[in-house]
Amino acid sequence: MALNKIPSGIKTLDTNINDGFPAGSVILLLEDVGAGAREFIYTSIVNNLNLKADPSYFEMINRKHEKQKHEGEINTTLALPDEIYYISLSRSKEDILNENAYAFHEDFFNTLKEGVNFKELSDIYFRQSIIKNLWLTDKKKNLDFDSNSNKNILEEISDLFGEFAANNIVILDSLTELVLYEGDYLSKNDVIMFLKSLVRISKEWNGLIYLLLNTRILETNIQEIISDTVDGVLTFEWDKKSVKLQRNLCITKFRGLLPQLEQNNIEKFETKITSNDGFEVSNIRKII
Repeated sequence: MALNKIPSGIKTLDTNINDGFPAGSVILLLEDVGAGAREFIYTSIVNNLNLKADPSYFEMINRKHEKQKHEGEINTTLALPDEIYYISLSRSKEDILNENAYAFHEDFFNTLKEGVNFKELSDIYFRQSIIKNLWLTDKKKNLDFDSNSNKNILEEISDLFGEFAANNIVILDSLTELVLYEGDYLSKNDVIMFLKSLVRISKEWNGLIYLLLNTRILETNIQEIISDTVDGVLTFEWDKKSVKLQRNLCITKFRGLLPQLEQNNIEKFETKITSNDGFEVSNIRKII
């Protein structure tokens, strides 16, 4: 029996999770505002694209991975995504690229700009809001509303996943906006049932799906239900006990990975963000 793993692209993190996440995983990135989840995504994208651009180096990593297999373990093979898709509900491609242009160096920015397939759903997302009336004028048409489509936002997202998720990395920016988008035809229960079906079918797609969600916005029970539904939860938080600004990453839950973390006595990863390398693990906190 052979299974695939896809690198997160964060080298120190991958070293401690046996080189990557199980293919087919739906991963929730649960973030305190500004604690690094978006930078994690951008860095993961860039580093995976760099690995694809250097097949010989990736093959060396894969051979090393296979040699590290312990007796009795099931074989796992490292795989890279065929493509990377970024689904944005309300932000434009230009806005996301500008954020990266301000934050990171030129090579980082160019790799992201040239290697990611952006899919914007702002036309659907804002269709029922007052924003349409405020922005859609003869002089300034900021949003391209599709008045001919009768699909709701969940149907549009489902179509995109069905078309692009197989063997790829797909980012949904963001689950926060989706869950808060309640109307006559969409409820939180609808979103939860969508996530349950997404987790089930993702095992056939054999890629990775990242969902961004801000903490302390939803009711606690809704956030817990979402966390219970997905395969993995990466929690990005500010260290309230530190005397300096310190971001931490904790793998709160992950099917198939937690035994490795417990074996290494890992409590959480201290992280930092730099303009050259993006999101990095700067230190590992272990339970003594």
